[in-house]
Amino acid sequence: MSDRIDALRAALAADGSNSPLRLLLAETLAAAGRRGEALDEYAVLLRDRALAGRDAVAGARVALDLGRLDLVAELLGLAREAGVTEGVAEIQAQLDGRLGSGGLVPLGPSDDDEEQRGPGRLELEAHERVTFADVGGLAEVKKAVTRLIILPYQRPELYLKYGRGAGGGVLLYGPPGCGKTMLGRATAGECELPFSNVRIEEILDPWFGASERNLHGAFDEARAAAPCVLFLDELDAIGFARRKYVGSAGRPLVDQLLQELDGIGSDNRDLLVLGATNAPWDVDEALKRPGRFDRMLFVPPPDEPARARILELLLAARPVEGVDIGKLARETRLFSGADLRALVERAVDEVIEEALSTGGEPPLAMRHLGKVLRGMQPSTLEWLATARNHVEFANEGGRYDDVERFLRSPEGKRAR
Repeated sequence: MSDRIDALRAALAADGSNSPLRLLLAETLAAAGRRGEALDEYAVLLRDRALAGRDAVAGARVALDLGRLDLVAELLGLAREAGVTEGVAEIQAQLDGRLGSGGLVPLGPSDDDEEQRGPGRLELEAHERVTFADVGGLAEVKKAVTRLIILPYQRPELYLKYGRGAGGGVLLYGPPGCGKTMLGRATAGECELPFSNVRIEEILDPWFGASERNLHGAFDEARAAAPCVLFLDELDAIGFARRKYVGSAGRPLVDQLLQELDGIGSDNRDLLVLGATNAPWDVDEALKRPGRFDRMLFVPPPDEPARARILELLLAARPVEGVDIGKLARETRLFSGADLRALVERAVDEVIEEALSTGGEPPLAMRHLGKVLRGMQPSTLEWLATARNHVEFANEGGRYDDVERFLRSPEGKRAR
């Protein structure tokens, strides 16, 4: 039986759209007592509406045994639509007993809910144009994004001449607050294209199958607006590693994302795809293979010149006096851009407190910034500590070599 299952999996890997083959695998797994794996395959068939009525009943029995009452209800609904009655009443009675209410598990929003949401929740953003000139530092990351994303779009004839395909996406990773989303916007600005930011709250939905539909809708809207830059933020939440899931929860969403990304360079022509994550080690391995996210680019905390530039921008519109930006930049090693913003805003709070107590309007000075700085630590330290563990114990393929080089640099040694 095990050999047959392995053979079926190998055949399905070669032709993932073969629904009869997937059904045979589901039935074989269930017969072998591997019901959790069988339910994973039934869930894919259900999502693709590739189950006949009797097969839906068989899947419902497996789902009931595993306590997946949401799947039971939807599979029974599919069986009823196909006019199948055998076994349905029995399973429904058991489902009702589990629920204790005599009703079906709600599977999705009602038609009224859909009307209230309205179309186009994932709209292309019309922010003021941002370019790489607005992003301080990160010269190597900008260079890599230019070569991998921007130039293939701007100079297709050059890449065609040398037989270099333009497919694949780029995954930006690093500590939170260090400018990954800003880089995505700047990439769109460099190409003079719209920027579609796929936010996690617009994708994840508690209703069964709704998250997959939302994700598909986001890609469809971006394809309709192409050429554009599609930015998948918090990729680890959408594409969480399937090997870390308990049961089948979350797996269909990863499968859906893989299907969408497989169109990069063909169905996704003129769709420039960027992803971002704070936890690259939690992203499913299949998302990182060539043709999907070809390159992972480390976005480190801003270096000293970048911190100076960020501080200049943050202080530009405020009344300041005697602020030594160079000194501040040196003393804020490993601070993220978000940390620097927090530093300035807390210092402004100190100024306002002083103004209220004295009745004057004092300018923002080094004493205010210094007082706040003494009580702050970089928020990137925890991330860098976690990253060091992956560098030391899970970097066999050299995936985190960029992080290792940063940790060994003078800038990164403070994280030890």
